[in-house]
Amino acid sequence: MVVMRRIALALLVAGLFVAAPSAWAQISLVNVTTCGPGAFPATVCTIPSTGSGHLIVVGWSSAEGTAPTIATITDNASNAYVEASNARAVDSSANMVDIWYAPNSTSGATSVSITPNPSGNSGAAVIWEFSGVATVSPLDQVAVLNSQPVTSTPSGASVTTTAPVEAVVTVIAPQWWMTGLANGSNFTQDSYLNLSYYAIGWAHLITSSTGTYSAAWNTGADNYTSTTASFMAAPAYSACDLNQDGMVNILDVELGINMALGTISCTAQYGPCNLALVQAVLTNAMGGACALPELGAAPSSMSFGNVAVGSSSTQTMTLTGGGTSSTTISQTTVSGTGFSISGPSLPLTLPVGQTASFTVTFTPAATGSASGNIAFVSNALDAPVNQTLSGTGVTAVAHSVSLSWTPSTSSSIASYNIYRIASSSSTAPSTPYTNLGSIAATTCSSTVCAYTDTAVTAGQSYWYYSTAVNTSSTESGPSNIVQAVVPTS
Repeated sequence: MVVMRRIALALLVAGLFVAAPSAWAQISLVNVTTCGPGAFPATVCTIPSTGSGHLIVVGWSSAEGTAPTIATITDNASNAYVEASNARAVDSSANMVDIWYAPNSTSGATSVSITPNPSGNSGAAVIWEFSGVATVSPLDQVAVLNSQPVTSTPSGASVTTTAPVEAVVTVIAPQWWMTGLANGSNFTQDSYLNLSYYAIGWAHLITSSTGTYSAAWNTGADNYTSTTASFMAAPAYSACDLNQDGMVNILDVELGINMALGTISCTAQYGPCNLALVQAVLTNAMGGACALPELGAAPSSMSFGNVAVGSSSTQTMTLTGGGTSSTTISQTTVSGTGFSISGPSLPLTLPVGQTASFTVTFTPAATGSASGNIAFVSNALDAPVNQTLSGTGVTAVAHSVSLSWTPSTSSSIASYNIYRIASSSSTAPSTPYTNLGSIAATTCSSTVCAYTDTAVTAGQSYWYYSTAVNTSSTESGPSNIVQAVVPTS
């Protein structure tokens, strides 16, 4: 650890800040719903139930001849909507478009209420729902175009994004007719109402790199107005980015060292905070992969209970690869008398999320309690993974049940059949019983018949009955049914 600190400090003094930039979450369009103009001025839009932690964006386009503002937007899940920083655009006071949004949504919103000011103004709305967007301060850029004269190559308001992955939404309202997006536009025109010219100018785009983005629309004569907003994806921090500043560098190595030394608490996504973690972060800071393998074992302990000496009891254990990279299991070490393990041959590599099953066996050689441990040696940060074992050897018993009953007084009885079923039920089961065999009536005394069942297991419960068979091979109904519980020792 001292060596690692010296290396880190040397690199820091040398000014080496090799950075492994963070990735970004993938933004996805969850749903898009349009409503109006018939729904307005009632202002309530019905939408599919929203999810948790999503971004809800509302685009509004007023009817021609009105240019209201938006007073409020609310929904039935109490999400808080705000305007996208002066996104309202107007066209000579004849049309108006605007964009509002609610970040980090509460799930279950099924209706959105839009209140124009002055109230009663008509219009139409589009409601987008995106996943993978930053939950805190997602808005990046806003652009508006007011009273733009139509040209042969009209374009909506353009934004220049600052992050590679963003959701860009745009709304346009012409004073006259519009046929939709121009050929070659990289935006997607969303479901539209096709009832009036101001209710079709909605589109979105999910970017994969920084750049300037605008939707190209085919509009008719006169003027148009447009507004565009972009929202950033949630950062998917590298697990080696311990301070979550968007890059992995020597500062993260220093932080890892302090965590490993215990001078600060361990907050690493994958742990424990030890030398292996520091080495992995340093490798990532130098340009390598963020390789943080982990190994999980379930169950964490095994108790075999009472097992007869000379007999065996088995249980299954499952190993699971975790962390950010594959875990290689190189060796298993078993301690404790009577315990053993079998399974896939080693070395064994488990990709993240993949499992492997092993069989653990307890075969006591003597009576008394026994304890043991299995250590799995691997390249995991938390290596070695240990599993505790326990069990008790008990004296083997003769697995037998003795049955007896009063014989029939009829001289025509030739034999008796014995039936059995294994069941721990507190009442006699009705399931068909197994015929264990028969005994001749001549083996019975005048007062008792007997049969010994030797094919039983310690700790198991059984139910029995017998029947009488005459010289014509006719079998009687069952006798009374009795239960026998074989002891474990």
